[in-house]
Amino acid sequence: MTSDIQSKNQPVDINLKHPNSNLKQVGIIGAGPAGLATAITLRKQGIDVHIYERAKAFRPIGAGVTLSPNGIRSLAAIDADIVQQLKQQGSQLNRFRIRTTRGWPILNQPVKDDEYDQPFLAIRWFSLQEIMRAKLPPEILHLNHQLIHFEQTQQGVNLSFENGETASVDLLIGADGIRSVVRKQLFGLEDPAYGGWMTWRGVQKYQHRLLPPHHTTIFATGGKSLILLDNAQGYVSWALEMATPTVIRSQNPEAAKAQVLKELSNWHPALQELINLTDANTIVERPVCEPMILPKWSKDRVTLVGDAAHPMAPFLGQGTNTTFEDVLALSTCISQQETLEAVLKKYEASRIERAHIIQYRTMFSAAQMRNPFLRPQWFKTPLGTVPNQAKVSEKAFSDWLYQYDPSAQT
Repeated sequence: MTSDIQSKNQPVDINLKHPNSNLKQVGIIGAGPAGLATAITLRKQGIDVHIYERAKAFRPIGAGVTLSPNGIRSLAAIDADIVQQLKQQGSQLNRFRIRTTRGWPILNQPVKDDEYDQPFLAIRWFSLQEIMRAKLPPEILHLNHQLIHFEQTQQGVNLSFENGETASVDLLIGADGIRSVVRKQLFGLEDPAYGGWMTWRGVQKYQHRLLPPHHTTIFATGGKSLILLDNAQGYVSWALEMATPTVIRSQNPEAAKAQVLKELSNWHPALQELINLTDANTIVERPVCEPMILPKWSKDRVTLVGDAAHPMAPFLGQGTNTTFEDVLALSTCISQQETLEAVLKKYEASRIERAHIIQYRTMFSAAQMRNPFLRPQWFKTPLGTVPNQAKVSEKAFSDWLYQYDPSAQT
């Protein structure tokens, strides 16, 4: 499918005057961290924002999220109070451990965040969503609104939803994740291909001597790892990542839970106990997709942020963090540029190269899980030439990633 603006072959006039006065209404597809953060920062500019979310209700899901210094720094620029609440409710990680599947120690090292002025923070995904959602008036959040089509015109973007409702906006922002409906229509692209990994994620209140507070602990064997993070308030988030040539789709939540227990059947008993305690209905089972390297994120009155713009695997934990970088950059461009065309051009120029580097480094991390002896300078991929910055040493890349200064980018 291609967008209507392509099929009609009709140019769209997007020479809006200063956005703060003329970009009156913005539609955002998706009420995850990308959509919520975008709404929060644009409302501070006096822009009327509406979020359209396909889910029928907000409900807890079994996932934790790790925020790194670059993401926290960008989120603090969007809303400092959100970061303060996250630090109060989440866990600031100070130690990183790797153990064998039976619990024997392999690596034990401190998390060095004093170089980056912000911590590494773990929190339940639903807590992050709730903190951000509380910053917005409920009337701008439209649940049960699955976007099925949009049409760009001279006046704006017309939206059609599965429930029969419609809306019109001056700018449409696709914040609808890895399988973005907005991206699919905008560029005529299918969903990213399967990347050879499955993930199962959950959150559970649990205590054990192998899982101390403020720690990240990984139990690993070839092609399979269980990542556990203290999420504060007694909660532990877990994520099983497993290489498999085909997608595994469990028939129901109990089957997904049984699959995880099967994969961990010979691992430390505490890990099996943790999974047994986890409510099956909160477990998230997802295939990991191949990254999609997009040369552009915008067309006329439509643009993308977060996973919709740069799908990547979870192996570097940068999906949410780069999302906050995107949102701040887009908001800054809207506040500074005098036309929508200039806004989106500047937004892409400030973000795409960095996002591509992180995507490629994420691919390297996945390859290294299969081959621990692989080094960044040797890394190759059929998706394109690997940027030099994605090939540097771990310390050099970490500094480049986590020392990101959003104020210097736009």
